[in-house]
Amino acid sequence: MAAVEAFAPAVPAEPAAPVGRARILLLTEGTYPYHMGGVSSWCDLLVNGLPEFDWQVLPIVAPHGKPPLYELPPHAREVGRIEVWSEAAPRGSRRGPAWGELPSVLARGLLGWDSDTDAVLAAWIRCRRNPAAVRRAFRSRAGWTAFVAALGEVLGERVPEAGTPPALDLVEAARLYQTLYWIARTAAAPTPPTDLLHVTAAGWSAIPALVHRALYGTPMVLTEHGVYLREAYLAAARSHDSPGSRWTSTRLARGLTRAAYAGADVVCPVTDANAYWEMGLGIDPARILVLYNGLASPGAPTRPRGGLNVVSVGRIDPLKDIHTLLRVAAETLRIVPGARFAHYGTVTDGEEAYGESCLALHARLGLGERFRFMGRTSDPHGVMRDADVVLATSISEGLPMSILEAMSQGRPVVCTGVGGVPDVVRGCGVITPPGDDHGLAMALVMLLRNPDLAWRLGCRGHGRLGRLFNEAACVDRYRDLLREMTGARGRLRVVA
Repeated sequence: MAAVEAFAPAVPAEPAAPVGRARILLLTEGTYPYHMGGVSSWCDLLVNGLPEFDWQVLPIVAPHGKPPLYELPPHAREVGRIEVWSEAAPRGSRRGPAWGELPSVLARGLLGWDSDTDAVLAAWIRCRRNPAAVRRAFRSRAGWTAFVAALGEVLGERVPEAGTPPALDLVEAARLYQTLYWIARTAAAPTPPTDLLHVTAAGWSAIPALVHRALYGTPMVLTEHGVYLREAYLAAARSHDSPGSRWTSTRLARGLTRAAYAGADVVCPVTDANAYWEMGLGIDPARILVLYNGLASPGAPTRPRGGLNVVSVGRIDPLKDIHTLLRVAAETLRIVPGARFAHYGTVTDGEEAYGESCLALHARLGLGERFRFMGRTSDPHGVMRDADVVLATSISEGLPMSILEAMSQGRPVVCTGVGGVPDVVRGCGVITPPGDDHGLAMALVMLLRNPDLAWRLGCRGHGRLGRLFNEAACVDRYRDLLREMTGARGRLRVVA
């Protein structure tokens, strides 16, 4: 932290929390409270399930002008938004000290293979202290010149395990420059006084938290639903972008992940599979605490009506592999022509082209009304009750809420064995490798043709959910962790 102290003057202590309560700043990224999905459902569960804390929600979103989809309870409030790619001018005075080296510091620190995360943090702290300097730095000729030199150094690295970086053209370099500018603006965004920082992904949402932690010593918890870096690698591998664009996206994801892992006091993956990834990426196992997702203890399930209905739930996104979902439907329908497929979920912001490709594939396969895109649902449990079998084709997951919701209604799951899915589904569904169209289709055919077997598997899943992945256990484990983390600072006097 010497680099931080070199230019950061002493900071006054934060105001104390109200007597009897602790404040938690929940930082989200493209999810709660503006978008539906598994992470948002988990956030809503935590915020509503732990009313003894004062929750402050700081979302990072693309500008969209839409109202929140979740209503916050009385003990929670949104403390502004960080709008990435907004046209609005940055906060703070337009005057500030020139700092042309900022773009080069971020380029080296976030893109370099063995770069210094302390240097990145020091730069972000300086952005927070002088928000006006961010825009000036990136608009200056000195900033661009220094960036080009630093980028050349990184592209010249030769690290055996990293491969040889591709050449970047001027457009790719300019896009990277713009992204680094938004990373700096995110670091400059103010954060309110709080007793604990709770970050929901090892990416952009960690940036303001890391700055706050460095300035005030506030402890930070990072919950990973999916491994941020792994998902970036998977997205790049399936992308049709240029080699340069794929390289910059994965290197930035790696740089942000390394910074988040270095700064988090506790890392909470939702499954053991994620924990092994995190240890492989250098986290001390002593800082890892696996906390499973959960749902409310379900009542007795009702048997499906036997309508050959297959349901899938998830955002329309490459990581959910909707293309495989469509191909599985086509192959299943050739054998079971009476089957009907319904997919619930909306297109991820920024993935509109992927959404169009799904519609095009749907038309090319001739699925028609036999496979329907239903949009967003506000009743996931009702959707699952309408299913005979639930299908999930993701190429990356943590511990998906949609599978837990299927189990809560006693519905068998046919899914890919990614992330923590095998730990949940084993013994109460069918698991195949990701992308295995034929294997997924044959599993669906087997269960659709054997409803008694499907019902037995669904009942086993229902019992397993109640024992291991229930809502009360999830909330209680987080209550214990958050009490410990806030109480360690001597501020918390929790009232029951």
